[in-house]
Amino acid sequence: MRNDFKIKNINFCCKRGTLSQGNKQQVLSFTETKLLELLLNEVNEIVLKETLKEFAWQHTVVTDSSLTKSIAKLRKALAFFLEDEELIITIPRVGYKLVSNDVTPIAEMDNLTDLEEYLATEDSLIQATESTSEQPSAMSLRNKILFVLSALLIGGSLFNFLRFLPSDNERYIDDSYHLIELSSNGFTHTVITPKSMELPQEISYLLSQQKCDCLFFVDKISGHFNISYFNPAKSQGVSLILDEKNLIEKLGSNLPKGDK
Repeated sequence: MRNDFKIKNINFCCKRGTLSQGNKQQVLSFTETKLLELLLNEVNEIVLKETLKEFAWQHTVVTDSSLTKSIAKLRKALAFFLEDEELIITIPRVGYKLVSNDVTPIAEMDNLTDLEEYLATEDSLIQATESTSEQPSAMSLRNKILFVLSALLIGGSLFNFLRFLPSDNERYIDDSYHLIELSSNGFTHTVITPKSMELPQEISYLLSQQKCDCLFFVDKISGHFNISYFNPAKSQGVSLILDEKNLIEKLGSNLPKGDK
């Protein structure tokens, strides 16, 4: 199956589990992502309930009620972009159908360009790592400490600076970074990442669940994620440096859950 589609003017990335249009973005759960993937691959065709459940939940036994709830959430995510249009229709006692004459697979060249950018970034990181590894082992600990302190200072400075930017602050961000918005549960989160970095779906989903209109900066250097957080309503900020092992568990336990 293809992973990426364009639904009218909305981009759907199955790997990331996102629906996006410009700077607007909706983050889907794993189940919602799989349901939409199957419906898009069978666009304008009826997909049976059992087929959907088997594909989205795989070897887990689920009820029709769980399927109905997931379809409702998926409809809500699509309605964020298409308020007056119902794409997914119910076929009573049979299944569901995604109805649209404007669904197309995204050109594979787009994925190739992303891959080339990613590989170029990885080459740079590998060279930097190899260069560092040639230094005497006595310098290793000091370098790690300096790296952590630098990341914290950079993250804090970035958030303090962005607090005073106007609402169209994307034009103030360096060309090598981009800004996206994650909307979920009535909250809107701004996320800044390097253009060369693909934000993992698990991180996107976890950030989108924060109960605040927050600002996040996410970067990855030499296998470590630098994640900085700022809640303007509380003037509260946190900077974290986490390795990939148990990343989601550590992020979930350290990330504040603010509220308006």
